[in-house]
Amino acid sequence: MFHRFSSWWRALSVVLLCLATMAWPTAAHAGTTPSFAIVHQQAVALLSAKGTSHFTVVIGVQPIAAASRARVTLYPRIVDRSQLTPIISNVGSPAPELVTTSTFTLVCAAHGSYTFTVDLYTHRSGSLRRTCYPTAPHMKLPCRGAACDGVYPLRLEVITNGVTTTKWSLLAIQSSRVVQPLRVDFIETMDPSAFEHATRSIAVLQAIAKHETTALTLSADYRTLETVKQSGSEQLAFRAALRKALTSPVHQVVNAPPSNIDFGGLQQHGFGVDVNKQLTLSATLLHSFTGRYVDSPLLLTGTPSMATLRALQRHGNTAVVLAESDLTVAPSATLNWGAPFHVAGVGPLIALATDTPLSTLVADPTIGAGRRAALTLGTLAFLHFEAPNAESTRTVVIETSIAQSPVAFVNDVLNGLGASPYVTLATLAPSFDSALIATDGAPGHRLLASSPASRWSSHNVSSLKTLLQGVTSYAQAVSKSNIGDELRVAAEAAEIDGGPGARQAAINQVSATLRGQLNSFSVDPSTVTLAGSGTSIPITLISRADYPVTATVHLITDQLTFPKGRNVVVTMDSPTKSVRVPTSGHNGSSMTLQVVVTTPNGRITLARAAIQVRIAGTSIVGYVLSLASLLVLAYWWVRTYRKRPKGRHAR
Repeated sequence: MFHRFSSWWRALSVVLLCLATMAWPTAAHAGTTPSFAIVHQQAVALLSAKGTSHFTVVIGVQPIAAASRARVTLYPRIVDRSQLTPIISNVGSPAPELVTTSTFTLVCAAHGSYTFTVDLYTHRSGSLRRTCYPTAPHMKLPCRGAACDGVYPLRLEVITNGVTTTKWSLLAIQSSRVVQPLRVDFIETMDPSAFEHATRSIAVLQAIAKHETTALTLSADYRTLETVKQSGSEQLAFRAALRKALTSPVHQVVNAPPSNIDFGGLQQHGFGVDVNKQLTLSATLLHSFTGRYVDSPLLLTGTPSMATLRALQRHGNTAVVLAESDLTVAPSATLNWGAPFHVAGVGPLIALATDTPLSTLVADPTIGAGRRAALTLGTLAFLHFEAPNAESTRTVVIETSIAQSPVAFVNDVLNGLGASPYVTLATLAPSFDSALIATDGAPGHRLLASSPASRWSSHNVSSLKTLLQGVTSYAQAVSKSNIGDELRVAAEAAEIDGGPGARQAAINQVSATLRGQLNSFSVDPSTVTLAGSGTSIPITLISRADYPVTATVHLITDQLTFPKGRNVVVTMDSPTKSVRVPTSGHNGSSMTLQVVVTTPNGRITLARAAIQVRIAGTSIVGYVLSLASLLVLAYWWVRTYRKRPKGRHAR
């Protein structure tokens, strides 16, 4: 009976195990919420003379299911920029739908994605574009010819396991010839976050390098460039990718100093030279490992004051890119955008403003790369349709960070911009043509938003002056090391806007770093004994720095003469460095020698010591002893000679 029960229980266990095994995939499948992403979407549909067109969509569906179906819907054209907001946020258009496809089953999956083409026509379907679908999804547009031109909200729906997921995008339909395409200045910035996300940034730079005929702009921040210049595998890869990205002559680099630098305060408090240093440091670092120079204009990413713009203009900067939030009225919120302008009260300086809504969209990590690219291209097409017959070129400046640009997005948007009839990619310089000021109804002057007045304390001024002198002097001594660039970058980055307290804290931090470097050196103070006049005096220098330092050793005493000079230039390239200095004409048998080690220009003291020097003198006793030694030696030689055996010839 026991054996029969055991066999029955084992059989039941096997059955239950089989049922559980069969149920697990179903349970796992049921627990996965269906979703899809727009991998790629053709952003422009060109309507032929026969009234036919098409556009292609690639979507990734999770989970892949044989029963997944899709539907595509167009909504009435967008006529106001505010209508873009609900599309970008994926809320959707409140208008009734314009035209829709029938629901079609997704087939022909490849690598987890479905590709399908939607045919468009205005009066007859004609020869529609065929794919692997038995019946291509299609829409009949309720318009003809030029009346179809515009940007339409596009709704994509995917139904998987009874769950419907929706994504909103934009589609531009072109029927008429584009007379005046927009000029798009696309800027990829490289602030310190670029190296914090080095892997992504390197990949983006490599992608940019492949778009060698696509005009775009990179910005150079000296903090990033100094970090990238250091040794390390990531730094090496970053430098290589940046050099490759800048191989193309249509890839421009502009200067972008840190956003919080107080140029106005520097000029006001006697640091005009440092205004130039702020602008040349990035150029110097960039050229040191890429061979490229920065171009005009200057990219300002902070909130500049009138004093800052005046200081920059005074030092030869004729063109700047501002964030439109720096202005009292954002140009993108008006219809009078796209032209360069003067900032009221600054003078001949020419400015352009970035388009904040577009820059925000391009950098939005919550939007998938494919959908983000389609929305960007659709928005630019809409901006063209705001004034399709503009007399002069209108410019849109888009700024984003390479750290926030997925490679898939960069490739998709650059390919789309290159193919779009509504835009022309360009570098920044042509957009600052003074002939474009006040064109197409744009104002010739714009007002800068007010910003708090800069305040500097007397301690700010004196301590910054001391710091800059110290850094400049020490950098000359360590010219064969990156430490000089590190200190220069740190000192320049300390010249910040804000209150005196925050500025002093930044200055103090760099000053402490400099002192830490200066404390790496010392002189061995051990007593030295010279055998006599004409003997070289040994000086031992000690260095705890892991880089070579050029210094000048100053020997100070009035009791010794140094035939080859009392100032000796030496390179400390090891933990200890011995210097031997010839002497003559001593005065006395004991003295104190002051040894001072400074930077080559003598402004910074690296080490000092007081060394006791003793000189071994001569006396009558010494002479007597020497003479006695000679006599003993002579007596020994004579006796030895007399005891020598005679030769055989004497026998």
